[in-house]
Amino acid sequence: MKSSHVKFSVSHLTAQAIVFAVVERARSLGVPHSVAVVDANGLVMALCRMAGAPLVSTEVAQSRAFAALFGAPTRREALPAGGSRLPRVVSIGAGSPIVLAGRAVGAIGASGGTAEQDLDCVLAGLATLRERAGRRTGGAVEERRAGLDR
Repeated sequence: MKSSHVKFSVSHLTAQAIVFAVVERARSLGVPHSVAVVDANGLVMALCRMAGAPLVSTEVAQSRAFAALFGAPTRREALPAGGSRLPRVVSIGAGSPIVLAGRAVGAIGASGGTAEQDLDCVLAGLATLRERAGRRTGGAVEERRAGLDR
């Protein structure tokens, strides 16, 4: 039987590239961070806690990424009423959905510095995603190379 629902998700390679970009940005800021990349289902695809990052930052980064799956970057908008009472859902901080080829494929969250530093790190991760996506020339095969898994 053929599936009636296809869900695209960020690949592990793209997730690792995003983490690397965030770590590089955090290093340039001189502030150790934790970063989490989750897939479209909210499952962790990549997670890194830099040496010296606060212990709680790993949990916060994961929560920010998970919350961003609701569609709004957590840095800008609060969640709907009651959303902040759900486990792993926060309404503040540096998190953003990952959108590739017009599809939400996951989310990223960062923690470890000030709100501005955390956001700067998330934006560095998203910039890497744009670079990877920009390398594709079109078509489903190229989308998969840019970081989509079926």
